[in-house]
Amino acid sequence: MDANKLATIVALLVALSVASERLVEIIKGIVPFLNQENSNPKKEGWRRATIHVVTVLAGILTALLSRSAIPENVYKPSSGWSILALGLLTSGGSGFWNSVLTYFSKIKDIKKLDAEAKKKALGTGVN
Repeated sequence: MDANKLATIVALLVALSVASERLVEIIKGIVPFLNQENSNPKKEGWRRATIHVVTVLAGILTALLSRSAIPENVYKPSSGWSILALGLLTSGGSGFWNSVLTYFSKIKDIKKLDAEAKKKALGTGVN
């Protein structure tokens, strides 16, 4: 995949994630049940599950509302699946972003090792 396209997708997901997170926070502020932890484990489980559903729906809604601003090389207008996928990725939260950060860190390490190997090969090839 082209590095520029990958950077565009990551930037898009960051923007959508921030917008989606704000929407979830607004909904949690409006619905008191969602904003307050419950001491009853069963009720707390339902509250957390509801927040996950709200988060996914907010991600999909944010991606849907943003589709006109999404570059065509990222979003195919003829496919509703791409909006669904963007919405699900958007709702991934910190676990998703930690994975993305780790991925980019590994790419950086590989490129650094590759550059060092090329530099070493050029240095030994001259002798």
